[in-house]
Amino acid sequence: MENNKKSFRKPYVRPVKANWWTDRAFYIAYMLREGTAFLGAWIALEFLIIIFAPIFGLNPKIATVAILSNPIVILLNIISLVGVLYHAITWFNLMPKAVRVFTSGNPTNTKLIPEKLIVLAQWVGFAVASVVIIIACCLA
Repeated sequence: MENNKKSFRKPYVRPVKANWWTDRAFYIAYMLREGTAFLGAWIALEFLIIIFAPIFGLNPKIATVAILSNPIVILLNIISLVGVLYHAITWFNLMPKAVRVFTSGNPTNTKLIPEKLIVLAQWVGFAVASVVIIIACCLA
């Protein structure tokens, strides 16, 4: 015997407020970290304008000075620096929880690399990359 009776009951859908993320500090930190993507996009757009300046017949050095000397751009860059550093700090602290790194490939001896070591390695990589970029910019 089949039960072919149609139910006219609507499933309960819990309402979600537009400001759901303001209920807990964890959610606020999460939304702030996600919001820093806009600041990263601003920095990428700035680089693209400077890189593609010659295509539009502009001297890259003059375009760079013209863009970066604008007070609004300076303010946006300071805000972006703070935002990107916040994103880096929170992401580096989150990484050991998101990606589990083991000491060896041996299935019988699987120990996790300590979280502090993973975070330290990321900061070392960040520092090295920053120094390389600064040197490259100074030589250009």
